[in-house]
Amino acid sequence: MQQPIKKLIHHDQVGFIPGMQVWFNIHKSIKIIHHINRTNYKNHMIISIDAEKAFDKVQHQFMLESLNKLGIDGTYLKIIRDIYDQPTADIILNGQKLETFPLKTGTRQGCPLSPLLFNIVLEVLARAIRQEKEVKGIHIGREEVKLSLFVDDMIVYLENPTVSAQNL
Repeated sequence: MQQPIKKLIHHDQVGFIPGMQVWFNIHKSIKIIHHINRTNYKNHMIISIDAEKAFDKVQHQFMLESLNKLGIDGTYLKIIRDIYDQPTADIILNGQKLETFPLKTGTRQGCPLSPLLFNIVLEVLARAIRQEKEVKGIHIGREEVKLSLFVDDMIVYLENPTVSAQNL
């Protein structure tokens, strides 16, 4: 599943993507900071966001819809649907099994698909930010840079933050 995912995920997202390294985004951030320091126009903002317990908060229905929206279907989608269709959890307390309860959010801990599924959910948000014309990224040459993503951490680069931040 890693190869199809690599085609769906933008290069600014580096966590758990084959061939991508965290230093790509570190280098990008350093380059942007140097660019800002060299310009006379000082109307920029860099926002660092850490999504707390992000893997635990992924809603299953949204995840499945996101997979479908991004073109993942057929066998891959069926397997993922089977894994996340009405999942349950059991707790054993002092040797006694408690009543089974349903899980409505979160990717499965220890499942090798979980990081990739999280990347897909995050890509939906990232695409919305990238496509929003009122959110102005920082321009370096001809490139407009808006985001750097690594797992549940996001850096947003804004030009004219008074307007751009309101449209995030």
